[in-house]
Amino acid sequence: MKRTLRTLVALALLSSSGAGAAEDPITSAMSAAPASISAQATIMDWNLKVLRKGTNGWTCLPDNPDTPGTDPWCVNEPWLNFLKAYVKKAPPTYDQIGFAYMLMGDTPVSNTDPYATKPTTPDDWVTHLGPHMMVLVPNKELLKAISKDHRNGGPWVMWPDTPYAHIMIPWESRGH
Repeated sequence: MKRTLRTLVALALLSSSGAGAAEDPITSAMSAAPASISAQATIMDWNLKVLRKGTNGWTCLPDNPDTPGTDPWCVNEPWLNFLKAYVKKAPPTYDQIGFAYMLMGDTPVSNTDPYATKPTTPDDWVTHLGPHMMVLVPNKELLKAISKDHRNGGPWVMWPDTPYAHIMIPWESRGH
């Protein structure tokens, strides 16, 4: 009986913690960035429907239910342009530096192919990323001096040699 009760309590806790994030997209979206940014940000769902209008030029999106992992985002306008272009498989047209926060981590992803859905090679697949920021630069020439190795222990260029190239900045070392 004691074991059954513990099991039921554990299942209830697991169910409520997972459901809470799905039921409250605003809280999920706000978890992507520091409160100094997310508190006044516009909150959108993944259909780009505004759930809450913001005032500071940032947009936050909740954890995407269609991807593994926990991956809410907070982005400025160049990143919003990037995301809209990425969804359409079109080149982004931003002309300013873009910043994005993903403090809850990310979903496993290819480091070289923006549209890969499974590992191409073990060294290419980025997993267990943890909290990080991402930076867009309009001039891709500036990315040439930055490592492309996601295990280098510091910033690296993800999706190099594509229109979606950007700098990844992990908050914890990923070096081996």
